[in-house]
Amino acid sequence: MTTLDPVLYVVADGNKARFLKYDGQQLRTTRSFDAQTAPAHAEVGSIKTPHADPRTQIKERFAREVADAIAHDAQQDSAVEGIALAAPASTLHEIRSHLNKATVAKLVTTESKDLTNIADHDLLSHFHRPATGWEMPAGR
Repeated sequence: MTTLDPVLYVVADGNKARFLKYDGQQLRTTRSFDAQTAPAHAEVGSIKTPHADPRTQIKERFAREVADAIAHDAQQDSAVEGIALAAPASTLHEIRSHLNKATVAKLVTTESKDLTNIADHDLLSHFHRPATGWEMPAGR
């Protein structure tokens, strides 16, 4: 798959995330994971937060995992010049709060939308592509 667009697209909610790249025709998922399959950096129900809601802890841990994965991909792939992130407002805030400065500097757009259930071939129209700095393909 040839990548023409140097942007990493990420769609997430509190339970699942997809990482996508534009191949010249459409966005295509390169990786996906969910809160149950993401590696845990923190145990749910730790002794430090005995009265915390386990669902809230899972969402917070997952937001950290997504932020770590974004930072890792942006650092490992020298072709990534920008990051477009879409998530519901609360999840978007949580993910952004866990991003390091170098990764935040690569954010070209954030969309406060839940796009996790949108098919790859329909996703491109949901991103404000001029914000990424790369032209829309003809006919879109």
